[in-house]
Amino acid sequence: MGLVPENTLEGFLAAIRLGVSGLELDVRLSGDGTVVVWHDPVLLDGRCVPTEEDLIGARVDDLTVRQLRTIDIGSLVRPDLPDQRAVPGARIVTLSELLEACADADVWWTIELKSNPLDAREVDRRRSFVDSVLAVIHAAGIERRCFVHSFDWAVLEVSHELAPDVLRSALADVGDTFAAGSPWLGSVPWEDHGGDLAGAVARLGAHVVSPDHRSVDAALVDRAHTLGLGVLPWTVNEPADVRRVVDAGADGLVTDYPDRVLALTRHGRT
Repeated sequence: MGLVPENTLEGFLAAIRLGVSGLELDVRLSGDGTVVVWHDPVLLDGRCVPTEEDLIGARVDDLTVRQLRTIDIGSLVRPDLPDQRAVPGARIVTLSELLEACADADVWWTIELKSNPLDAREVDRRRSFVDSVLAVIHAAGIERRCFVHSFDWAVLEVSHELAPDVLRSALADVGDTFAAGSPWLGSVPWEDHGGDLAGAVARLGAHVVSPDHRSVDAALVDRAHTLGLGVLPWTVNEPADVRRVVDAGADGLVTDYPDRVLALTRHGRT
């Protein structure tokens, strides 16, 4: 996102050209049941330019893929991201289209299912959403190089039920989604684990713990590795933070600036 508007096909291709080893993306279910690559529950002003009807503010799960394709998502650049270059005419793509366009790339896919346990409609569609994402994963043949990734741990429990061999990554924001009484933890009782995020993720049966990078230190990484978990912090943009999480032993990281991270890690400056 620091270089190209987020979740555009052009952004993924740019990252592949830079030489990343993995791609992280957000997916939602459209109103007509298609898995589309998009972060927000609605179409936001400042990121979207209607080319037909004005759909700004509409929920993605109320719109068909045909309607979503009328939105230009590449012409506007964010003022807080001065290195971001526009890609006029870029459109929302389906997950199937993205995987097909990148089929020759030898990368891992971290597919974040955007699901809010506080949104009744998203809860009602949770199972069909997971099933649809898994169907795309299987059709693309990436079962052995992807993670189903979500803050909504109930999504990961459904994924385990439907496709136990597909790896799962548990997102967490310590003190927010990972907190007492949190609705984000699926069937895992926070009280049984207290501050032990890695232990809670192990209890969930996931394979990766993915915390906010500010929560990552050597103790968390060591605990996760002891439990057989990988550690994938988000979103690590500043060089000092990259050095810190790498030095702590994280197995990877999510960043808006892959060029910065690759420059640091390739030349051994971490």
